[in-house]
Amino acid sequence: MLFKNAPKPAANSESDERELQRFGYRQELNRSLGYFSSFALSFSVICITSGLFANYGDGLRAGGPAFVWTWLIVGAGQFLVALVFAQLARQIPLSGYAYQWTRALAGPQLAWWAGWIMIVQFVTGMAGVAYALASYLVPFFGFANSSRNIVMATVATLLLAALINHFGIRLASLVNDFSVISEILGTVVIGILLLGMALVRKTHPLTYLFAHPQQPGGVAYLGAFLASSLMSVWTLGGFEAAANVAEETHLPEKRIPAAILLSEAVAVFLGLAVLIGFTLAVPSLEIAGRHPTPLLYIIGSYFPNYVVDAALALVSIAIFASVLANLTTLTRLVWAMARDGQVPASRFLARVNVHKVPANAIWVTIPITALFTIWAQVEVVIMAICTFAMYVTYGMVVAAVLWGKHSASNLRTKRARRAPDEGQRRVSRGVCVAALGWIVAIIALLVAMTVLTMSAQARLVTVAVAVLLGVAGVLYYWFRRGKTLEPVLQAAKEKSD
Repeated sequence: MLFKNAPKPAANSESDERELQRFGYRQELNRSLGYFSSFALSFSVICITSGLFANYGDGLRAGGPAFVWTWLIVGAGQFLVALVFAQLARQIPLSGYAYQWTRALAGPQLAWWAGWIMIVQFVTGMAGVAYALASYLVPFFGFANSSRNIVMATVATLLLAALINHFGIRLASLVNDFSVISEILGTVVIGILLLGMALVRKTHPLTYLFAHPQQPGGVAYLGAFLASSLMSVWTLGGFEAAANVAEETHLPEKRIPAAILLSEAVAVFLGLAVLIGFTLAVPSLEIAGRHPTPLLYIIGSYFPNYVVDAALALVSIAIFASVLANLTTLTRLVWAMARDGQVPASRFLARVNVHKVPANAIWVTIPITALFTIWAQVEVVIMAICTFAMYVTYGMVVAAVLWGKHSASNLRTKRARRAPDEGQRRVSRGVCVAALGWIVAIIALLVAMTVLTMSAQARLVTVAVAVLLGVAGVLYYWFRRGKTLEPVLQAAKEKSD
């Protein structure tokens, strides 16, 4: 394979382990990932295929063809956050990324909240992606498209992802590497082919991409445009996932920042090309808006059934890889917090198996995710909770960079022996301010959409968020009462020495 991860010299591994010891931890996981696998993990968590196939119809109904440009706007805003996170990943290459970054910048109290809210994000996000995959596969295999069957298929998907993850990061990364090719073939290539065919057949003029039939014009269209942007807001996140396998990556200070920025840039560029291709090729806007799977409807209007089936197979591989990547990220976050004694049953969850993966964390998070799916059963509810948790955590991390007790410009945690010319790059304050402004705007949009559409689903989201925050508050009181991380970290350092 062109991007195959070649074996790394022992000297590199020893250097990585020494660097980890300077943070007070010892090497416990299998450090085997290279550039492409790091990129593939973040790209799989973003999973433009899952976002487009699950939410394209919602965006089209809300804003018409012109909604495609929300992708570019959201992508630009998210890239600001990615720039901040890439610099933090370079300076603090540890599993448990948001938790570790916030702890170094603002102390253990805020770090605890950042870690726990990020756990909520990935539990719900993984459930949402698995639910989306099940929604496509259940009718494809001829079963009744009932909530019961979809939930059962979702649980089966989660169990399969857990089994793959249980047997090591190499197997999981191999699936993620292959999924990138599947995603390109199943979504990007078809989207570009549709763009060419639509232009040749003159299905719609290019001005169609700025149209919004049955929607008001001018300033009155702004509300519909903002509502349609939720598809992009739900999809273009998770680019920082590579940071959570920092302790399983060779030379993480170089490879993870590159993976974060590249995965977001590629997702924005390819996703926009796909959106334009599918939208210009829409045979009937009315039918596409009502169709349960509008992208498959568009593909089927231009290609024979076997192409539609092949596309669905490739798309399913890409979406499953997203489930797997979400599980990888979630379990490393849980394991990293357990290592510091910050979750219930920490000693149990901090153990790794013979394959050097946190197997206990895997088999604890899977039932919790399954129970959440059984309770929610509505994809929009699942994704709304995930998105809200994601942006809140993003805001906490960026705010910690700006106002934390440790200046980001002096952030060199436990690196006194680093070469003088290294560690000098600063997290730009201007970029942080712009990123935080973007995050606040998105959170305001999410809250406004929930209030304005106060449907039964929106009320369910509100109740779920309130319950999750209440549970987190109880746990916070339990774990933070009279505790600090210093004894835990000191013990870990002594053990590593």
